[in-house]
Amino acid sequence: MMFHNCRILLSAASLLLCAIGCTGEAPVIHVVTPGITALPDASKADNYISTNAREFRLTGIAHAQLPADIEDLSAPDRELRMQKAIDSRLGRVIRAIRNRVKSVIREKNGGSTSETDSWFIYVKKDAGSSILREAKEDGTVSFDFTLELVGNVYLMSGLTPGQSGRRVFDVEVSDFDGTLQETVGVEIAGTESRDAFPRYNELFEDGIFDIAIHFGGDYNEERLDIQTAEWLVEHLLDSGFSHPTVQSFEDLKIDSEWFTRTVTVEHRPIEVRVRVVHSDMVEPVEEHKLSDAMKSSMAMADVVFYSGHAGPGAGFILDYQPKHEIKAKEFASLDLPSKYQIFVLDGCQTYRTYVEDLMSNPAKTWDNMNIITTVNTTPFGAGYQVLWEFLHWFTITNDQGAHFPLSWKAILRGVNALTANFESIHYGVHGVDHNPGLNPHGGAEHLCQPCSGDDACGAGGNLCLGYGLGASCGVACTTDSACPQGFRCARLTDDPKQFYLPKQCVKRDYMCNRP
Repeated sequence: MMFHNCRILLSAASLLLCAIGCTGEAPVIHVVTPGITALPDASKADNYISTNAREFRLTGIAHAQLPADIEDLSAPDRELRMQKAIDSRLGRVIRAIRNRVKSVIREKNGGSTSETDSWFIYVKKDAGSSILREAKEDGTVSFDFTLELVGNVYLMSGLTPGQSGRRVFDVEVSDFDGTLQETVGVEIAGTESRDAFPRYNELFEDGIFDIAIHFGGDYNEERLDIQTAEWLVEHLLDSGFSHPTVQSFEDLKIDSEWFTRTVTVEHRPIEVRVRVVHSDMVEPVEEHKLSDAMKSSMAMADVVFYSGHAGPGAGFILDYQPKHEIKAKEFASLDLPSKYQIFVLDGCQTYRTYVEDLMSNPAKTWDNMNIITTVNTTPFGAGYQVLWEFLHWFTITNDQGAHFPLSWKAILRGVNALTANFESIHYGVHGVDHNPGLNPHGGAEHLCQPCSGDDACGAGGNLCLGYGLGASCGVACTTDSACPQGFRCARLTDDPKQFYLPKQCVKRDYMCNRP
C-alpha cells in the first residue's frame, strides 16, 4: 500500500466533521424548506457499482487447438484434454485483450499506464471464464469466453470510437509457438447493476448497530496506521461516544469495551457501538489476540472494517512486528453469521481477490452481504474519510428525527468526492443487485397522498413533492423498476452539494391529485 502524509487531510476532515455535528447527537440533515420539495422539469428525463469507475463484461468466441491423439482417448480423458486446451487458449485470449486495452489506455494517458492515471483497468483474480461450444473437424474446438474487469467509466467509447449500440473491437490471438492465429471479435458492455439502498432495516432491527474497525499493521516508519487509529478514537470521544474506561487513545486496550452512542432511527433509540483494534495493543508473543479479535468481529458485527495493507493473494495483515495475518484461504472456514453484514476492505486492490475469498464462506450469499472494495493503490491516510462516511451517513436523520436512508451511490459519491486529491482511488460496492431499490423503511402506502411536509409521507427519505395540483408524497427510490406502475424514479436536483437527496417515485404524468 502507498502511504502519504495525511496531517493536512486530517485537519480538513476534523473541520468537516464538526460542521456536520460533533454534538453527541445523530447528525441531522436539513432537507426541506419550507416543507415541500420542488419536482424537476418533466423534460429531464451490475452486482458492482461505483461512482468514478465501472465494471465491464467482455465476451466473444475463440478457438483452441486439440491434441492430435484426442480421438484415441477415453471419454473422460478426452474431456479433460479438451478443457485443458480451452483453458490454455483462454489465457492467450485474455492476454491479447489486456494488451489491446492497455494500448488504448496508454494513448489516453499520453504514454503512461500508471495506476494513478485517470484511464485504468483492474482485473479480478480468475476473472475469465469459458463455455465449450463444439469440436470441429479441423482439429479445433470453439468456446465462448467472458472477461470481467473494472475501469474508467469511458473505457467502452475509448475501445470502440464512433460506435453506438453493440460495441465490438478485434484482437489478434496466437499460440505461444505462433500456430492457430485468429482475429477474435470482442464485444464490450457495461454491467447492468444499478444503485440500491443498503438493508438498513436489517442493520437496525435488533436495536444495536455494531461497527468493528480493525487497523492492519504498518511496516513504514511513519506508522500512519497508528496516527489514523488515534485520530479515530479522539473523534469518537469528541463526537458524543462514551466509554467506561477510555478517556484518551493511550487508554485503549485489546479487551476494551465498545464505544457507544444512542441515535434515533425512525423514532426509536438505536445503540451505535464502535470497536477499534490496532496492532500496538499487543506484545509480539500475543499476536493471536489480534486475529481472535478480528474473527470475533466478523462473527457478530453489522459492519466490519479492515483498513491496512492489502494486495492480490493477501489476507488481513494485522501486524508486521512480527507479521501476523488471517490468510485469504482461511476466509472460507471462518465462523460468519447468516445475518446481513457490510464489509469495508480499505486497502490496495481489494477488488481483485478479497471478494471471491469471502464469498466462498458457506454462510455468506449476496442476500446477506455487501462488500466495499478499492481497485487500486490506496493511501492509508485516506482511510479516515471512509470511516467518517459510515459513522455519520449511516445514522443520519432528518429534521423530524427520522433516519434518512442514503443509497449506495450517495455514500460512494461522498467517499470518492472527498478523496478527489487522490485520483487513483475508486471505491465500489459488491452485491448491490440483491439490495432494495425502494426505501427500505417503507412508506409506499403514502405515495401520491396529499401532504404539507415530509413527516406526512411515512418513513424518513420520503419527501413531500410540489405537484401542480397540490403537494403529494413521494417515496425514496433508486431505479424506475422499483417504483409502482405509472411512476418513475426521478432525480430532484443536480446540485452536487445535495448528493444525499434521494430520488423519488413520481407520477409520470405529474398528476397526483386529479379533481
